[in-house]
Amino acid sequence: MARPNQLDGYILVANPGSSSRKYGLYDERLTLQAELHFEPQNDRVVYAVEQPGKESTHYDAPCTDVSGAAAHLDAILAKHDLLVEGKGLSSIGLRIVAPSTFFMQHHILTDEVIQRLESLVDIAPLHITATLDELKMLRQQYGEVPIVGVSDSAFHRTKPNYAWNYGINIHDADRLDIKRFGYHGLSTAASVDALWNRGKLPPKVIVCHLGSGSSVSAVFHGRSIDTTMGFSPNEGLVMASRSGSITPDAARALKKGLSLDDTELENYLNKQSGLAGIGGSDDIRELLEREQDGDHLAHLALTTLVHTIHKAIGSMLVAMNGCDLLAFTGTVGERSAIIRKRIVAHLEFCDFILDGNLNDACTSPTELTSIAQSTRSRPIIVIPTNESLEIAKHVLKILK
Repeated sequence: MARPNQLDGYILVANPGSSSRKYGLYDERLTLQAELHFEPQNDRVVYAVEQPGKESTHYDAPCTDVSGAAAHLDAILAKHDLLVEGKGLSSIGLRIVAPSTFFMQHHILTDEVIQRLESLVDIAPLHITATLDELKMLRQQYGEVPIVGVSDSAFHRTKPNYAWNYGINIHDADRLDIKRFGYHGLSTAASVDALWNRGKLPPKVIVCHLGSGSSVSAVFHGRSIDTTMGFSPNEGLVMASRSGSITPDAARALKKGLSLDDTELENYLNKQSGLAGIGGSDDIRELLEREQDGDHLAHLALTTLVHTIHKAIGSMLVAMNGCDLLAFTGTVGERSAIIRKRIVAHLEFCDFILDGNLNDACTSPTELTSIAQSTRSRPIIVIPTNESLEIAKHVLKILK
């Protein structure tokens, strides 16, 4: 199937998430051919096949855990006739989330680059281990096909130097490579591209990527100048199961009080905290239902989430001395009208006012959708996330 070092075959995009696996298949003109989405369902794994112009279909996956999805890609692509006969994969793009100046750039994943990634496992085991496992399976399936590691931080390289640093000794920070790298760069860049392509990109934009992981970014004249995530993706907002920013003192108290080692503490802060820790669920839909029934903890979780988003938007407003356009993206940002309503309710002072009907009708947009009151408000746009296309663009550019 593989056709190494050719640019006229298919580009496969792999985007491993914490609880799902997403794949996109593009031709050499960056036209989407199909998307595959693997996720757990009860005691099994299911996958959806989505092709432009066709209805989505679901199937039982031949794996017991989403982490094994890549091992079956070749067979699944063949089963659903997603590859034209005689035309195989020319390249693969893999999203890289790694705290490192080196990985703020995109790299062809040679053995040397992979060793650099492996050296960071102890610093960020949750994200990098999943990436390395995915990479191993992709190499087994498509050994001769070049794989490009596409940085999820690269878009934030344009931040000014004062937005890079923590308040620690600068020589220690430089030597140990401890910086506010930022993440969700691919999603934020895709939102900026979508606005630019439609002639809707003003000088000052705040992008709210809200999903299982969430961040708020300030984009000035198309360039990132700050974002809420820093050294790791667990900085900033309260998220689905991530704590967001927490002081070392509080983390140390948790570690001691619960008798946790470093790995257990990291798992606690990344997988048992956030909405799940406060409200008992990482699913906003469930929390909203429980809130309606009078559940205090569900209400507390949701109001805590919105409060952290308000604070983040406020900091980005000040960083840019204003904002011309507010954008929502990510699963929650695109689909949850009630969360958007609660966020924008505190932004009337800077002329962001929702149109209730437009907002309520926007639950699964396929294109840029305005939800602002047309006569009174600055633009508020919901943008479907398209990290996959952004990754494919970088793969094509690098291999050319």
